[in-house]
Amino acid sequence: MGIAPGLIQQDAESLDLLRQLFPRQGSASLVLYGLASAGVDTGALTGGDQPGSAALRFTAEEDAFIQQVLDRLAGSIAIQPQRSADAAWPFQLASVAQVQGEDSITGITYSGFTTLGRPPRLLPEESYLLIELELQDEPGLSVGEQSTIVHELGHALGLDHPGGNPDDPAYTDRDTIMSYNTGGDLPATWFSDSDLEALRLIWGAAASASESSEGSANTSFRIDGLISGGTALPGFDPDAGDQLQLNGELVPSGSTRLKIADTRRGLKRAQRGPTNLVFDDRTNSLYLNSNGAGRGWGVDGGLLAVFDPEVYLVASDIQLV
Repeated sequence: MGIAPGLIQQDAESLDLLRQLFPRQGSASLVLYGLASAGVDTGALTGGDQPGSAALRFTAEEDAFIQQVLDRLAGSIAIQPQRSADAAWPFQLASVAQVQGEDSITGITYSGFTTLGRPPRLLPEESYLLIELELQDEPGLSVGEQSTIVHELGHALGLDHPGGNPDDPAYTDRDTIMSYNTGGDLPATWFSDSDLEALRLIWGAAASASESSEGSANTSFRIDGLISGGTALPGFDPDAGDQLQLNGELVPSGSTRLKIADTRRGLKRAQRGPTNLVFDDRTNSLYLNSNGAGRGWGVDGGLLAVFDPEVYLVASDIQLV
C-alpha cells in the first residue's frame, strides 16, 4: 500500500524556506550540512530556542552512513549533498545521549527560520535546521538507528508524518519511512517509493533517476540465506550507491557492524572475534560469523557473498531487512 505524496509533504511555506536554505546550483539544490563536534552545546545551534545538551562524537560508521544516505538520494532527486566544515552553518546533525525532553523517540528535527519581507526571504545566518540523533545506546549502527537517521533526513528535506500523525494505524514504514509503525520484522532503512515521489515533487528528479523507480544508479542486492560457495554479486558497486540487503534473521546481533580483514592472519582473528560480519579485502568476500569467539564461522555461518575485484565493502553499504 502506498500513500499520496501530499500526505507526507510539509506545508508550502516550509518547503519554500527549505528551498531557500538549499538553493539551486545548476541542475540540483546544494544540501550543505555539518556534523556537530563532540562537546558542542546543541542548544546553541538553535540560538537558545530549544533545550540543548553536549553533542557526542559521530563514529566513522555513523558519518559514512549519513553521507551514503544523502549520496544515494542524489541518484533519485535533484540534490547535491556536501559536507560543510563551517560549524555555524544552519543545517547541522548532532549525536546526543538523549533527545531533550523526549523519552519515546530517538531522533528529532528542529527548525527555526528567520525571514524578511514579502514574499519571505530567508536569512540563513539567523536560521537553523538541527537533527538530534540518539546513536550511542547500542554498539555499532543498529537497524533502528539507521531507520531514525533516514526518517530525520526525510524531515530535513521536506517530508512530514503521514497526515501529521506518525502513529496512524493506516500506514507503516513500508508505506512511508515517516511512519512510526514497523511493517516488517525490522524497521525500514530506506525511503518508500511514495517518499521518493514526494521528494521528487519537492526537489525535482535527478538527471540519472528513473521515472518509475528509485533511480537506475542505485540497486539493492538481497541475501536471505547461505548458499554453498556464497552468493556471487557481479556488478555490485557501493560507490554508485548500491546496497546489500541481508535478511535480519541471519545476523543475531541486529547490527551491520563490519570487521575488515586484509591478511590471512587477520581473517583468522576475525573468526574468533565478536563481530558477526567480516569482509576479506584480499578476496572481496563477505563472511557471516555466527560462532562468536568460537572456532570457525559456526554452524550457521560461512561465506555469504563474493564481489567483483576492487570492491571494498563498509558497514554503511549493508542494511538488514
